[in-house]
Amino acid sequence: MSASPHSPFDSTDASSDIREELIEAIRGDGDHADQSPGSIEGSAPPLPALFSGPRVCVALPLYNAGADAVRVLDELIEFAAATPNWEFLFVDDGSTDGTAKLLGKRLAAIDIVEPELAKRFGVLSYAPNAGKGHAVRVAALENDAEYFLFTDGDLAYAPEHLLRLFESLQSADVVIGSRLEHDEGYGARPLRNIMGRVFNYLAGLVLSIRYRDTQAGLKGFRSRAAHDIFSRVRIHDFSFDVEVLYVARKLGYSIAEIPARVDPAHRNDSSTVNLIRDPVRMFWSLCRIRLNKILGLYRLDERDLGEVATRADSSARTTGMPGGLHRRGA
Repeated sequence: MSASPHSPFDSTDASSDIREELIEAIRGDGDHADQSPGSIEGSAPPLPALFSGPRVCVALPLYNAGADAVRVLDELIEFAAATPNWEFLFVDDGSTDGTAKLLGKRLAAIDIVEPELAKRFGVLSYAPNAGKGHAVRVAALENDAEYFLFTDGDLAYAPEHLLRLFESLQSADVVIGSRLEHDEGYGARPLRNIMGRVFNYLAGLVLSIRYRDTQAGLKGFRSRAAHDIFSRVRIHDFSFDVEVLYVARKLGYSIAEIPARVDPAHRNDSSTVNLIRDPVRMFWSLCRIRLNKILGLYRLDERDLGEVATRADSSARTTGMPGGLHRRGA
């Protein structure tokens, strides 16, 4: 099943004020038309007009994102105009606040003024909520682009990071963002910083995975690697990132790291870290990965699985999700 986003929504309910706002944003008529959206801290490089070659699919998992999802879509408009072969897939992970509907209205308005641009955005939704890991897995197996990238649905990393992922994928099968590439660490709350380092230490201890930052929501894959890896992963919670890296390494794929900076607007987001509960959950998740490997659940002796992953997993996903998968915008 292809993940190429389809032309979105009937536009009859798009209000005129939304149209005018989007016309200004898309055509660059505003006062800040020469600024790049979400530039990496300390720089504002212009977005190059590039990529006449391979297709790239960028997935953004969402859950009850509401109006923030529309903000992210608006920020990606200019970036998409500069990357004509890139597609953007919002994966609505069982939201109950109308996230998909809000995105639909905005996409309908974009379709009025820039239909070719709107074609490259899509929303894939299902119910009930199943976790970020499941959302990324579904997107990876649904798409047929040459490169698959995913980033946090709130766009915590400036879009320029996606260009860096793509560049590094020319010499590696898998590329991950590392917030710990800088001495100052995550740039987030100290508690979250500490817990991230603890998890990386535990991953090295239990799984012999030694990367500076396994948990950043910024990763990229060549198509073959994406299908091969995500057809095997089994964990849907916060530890899915390290499972992905573990499986990738066991399959022999090369893994590279790039520096990643959290956008200043997201650095002080409230933390939900629990110093008693979370270390226990972290350790148990890593033990589950090790146990899955011992039980042969990753099927590491099978090859070329990525080519049939979508067909093999389709019925399981539909069965597990009442109503199946619905791509809004088709």
